[in-house]
Amino acid sequence: MNLPKNKNLVIFDFDETLCKTNGLIKRIKTTHDGRTVEDFLTPGEYSSWRETGEYNLNPSHWDLDFKSFTGYPNEGTPISETFELLKSYLSQPSYVVALVTGRDELSGPYSFLADHDIAVDKMIFMCSGDPNKRMCFESLLNTLNPSSVLIYEDATAYIDQCREVCAKYNVPFDSRLIGDGKIRWDWKTIKG
Repeated sequence: MNLPKNKNLVIFDFDETLCKTNGLIKRIKTTHDGRTVEDFLTPGEYSSWRETGEYNLNPSHWDLDFKSFTGYPNEGTPISETFELLKSYLSQPSYVVALVTGRDELSGPYSFLADHDIAVDKMIFMCSGDPNKRMCFESLLNTLNPSSVLIYEDATAYIDQCREVCAKYNVPFDSRLIGDGKIRWDWKTIKG
């Protein structure tokens, strides 16, 4: 396989970065006395919650429903700013573009992008099926040996994961946080 090496790697997330889905994760907790508490989380809220480790303390207390993030996003709409950037990067030979999603399947994102005139044959697609995307980022870095990495993401937890992997391999790193359908240029200064 002839994969591009030593190029600038640009990584895009799918839900809420390229595609506005309005999908929610249903979270049901069973308490020690048998009661259930139900709520709904956005993808960003979910990744932040998983990073707290609360789920890992006792996974049997939680029932998580990801139906909104399975298959084709029927109610999804392209996020124009990141869609245009994706098209631009795909047209430039100095870049290699990857999609890394927390979904556990790629058919929906792949078809959605193809249906919206994205050159999917020029992209690498990876899914973690988990809120930990580190293994995908590490695989991309080891396979492509990029000269730099730029990630577009809607969750700071995934940006931090990618930053950690890039630091491990001494690869220059930059990021763009997506929020409310646009790039949050101010996020690094308001992050805290």
